[in-house]
Amino acid sequence: MCIAGSNKVKILSLNIRATQGGAGRMGYDLHKRLQAMGHDVRLLYGYGSGIAEDPEVRDDASICMLGMRPAVLANYAAHLLVGHDVFTPRRAMLRDALAWADVIHVHAAHHWYLCWSTLIDMIVAAAKPVIMTAHDWWLVSGRCGFTRDCTGWQRACGECGKRRFEDLPSIFDRSRAVRFARQRDLRRMARQLTIVCPSQHLQRDHVQVFPDLDIRFIPNALDREYEEMIERPAQIERRGILFCASDLTSPGKIDAGMVRALAATHGEAVELVGRGNPFPQSGATNHGEVRDRRQLAKIFGTARLLVFTSRMDNAPLTIIEALVAGCHVVAYPSAAAAEMLALVGGRCVTSPEEARELIDSGRERELYGNVSTHQLAAKAREVWSGRRLVEAYLAIYEEQLGRQSKWAT
Repeated sequence: MCIAGSNKVKILSLNIRATQGGAGRMGYDLHKRLQAMGHDVRLLYGYGSGIAEDPEVRDDASICMLGMRPAVLANYAAHLLVGHDVFTPRRAMLRDALAWADVIHVHAAHHWYLCWSTLIDMIVAAAKPVIMTAHDWWLVSGRCGFTRDCTGWQRACGECGKRRFEDLPSIFDRSRAVRFARQRDLRRMARQLTIVCPSQHLQRDHVQVFPDLDIRFIPNALDREYEEMIERPAQIERRGILFCASDLTSPGKIDAGMVRALAATHGEAVELVGRGNPFPQSGATNHGEVRDRRQLAKIFGTARLLVFTSRMDNAPLTIIEALVAGCHVVAYPSAAAAEMLALVGGRCVTSPEEARELIDSGRERELYGNVSTHQLAAKAREVWSGRRLVEAYLAIYEEQLGRQSKWAT
């Protein structure tokens, strides 16, 4: 079946968020691009901020909230005690959507909005092709999405220690048993399943755990709305030194010491994007949480550089948003940042000290071979084209639909 041309298919996406966060933005953008191509698409999401509807999609008939506040809170309590979610609200809606779809695309299936084992039972019963985008390490671990320097997932988990109180928190470390059950469920779907990773290092980790499953690599991309706003970067004097994270209080994503040190030197030129500002007295400019894509494009389009200190992320959209706007990225060493910067001829700094030296002396371009802002932006737009992403996913949908007759019963 050729679905890139005249044949249209019904595609159901399932995600924790509709438009928020990296996985939410990527899933929503793919949903809208497929819809614009004429495919029949639906998106079921867990919940928005405050366990409420996402206001950005409230009037979109193709998108529905699956989670319910009582079930989310009950699942949070259950996860604290037994290490996994136990309730699935609106089962009839989910079952009907799975029956309707030709292709099922699961993004993030965690964070308290449904029971994993119930979802898998329904998917197996529906006997439809399944694509799972692994936005993090949740599928290979028994608890967390971001493993940082923990290697317990390479063995059998059960080594959380005090980390069990981090995201996703659990009073008791049941990660070994949960990991075993989760991976058994994935293998139940082996014939109908393709796992897609947005970075090559994440793909290697999944292949290590699942050498018997079909695991592909498709890099993240620029969303259509942002792509339309970023054309040729303006010829202006760039000034901003950005720190950007969904939660600025997260020690795994933001180096608070670096924020304070740069703010002491550069004052209001240091700009913060994200919720939960813990630096009110630093003198830095605080934009708060920025959800308007036009405003975000303007911030990146006038900034000198983004200081990316996270060592948790696996394919951060923030790096893409900065580079396509001609904003150089000064990144701490991590597998994710190194892989992404190499695609545009850049590298990570070797240490926070090197980052500080390059920023204070205005030499951040040296990390990219001294290419111009325009050259950097043009290369980034080519590498992270949204058109390439949707074509790659359509090819997998088509391949899976073509194989369906061989395994469907």
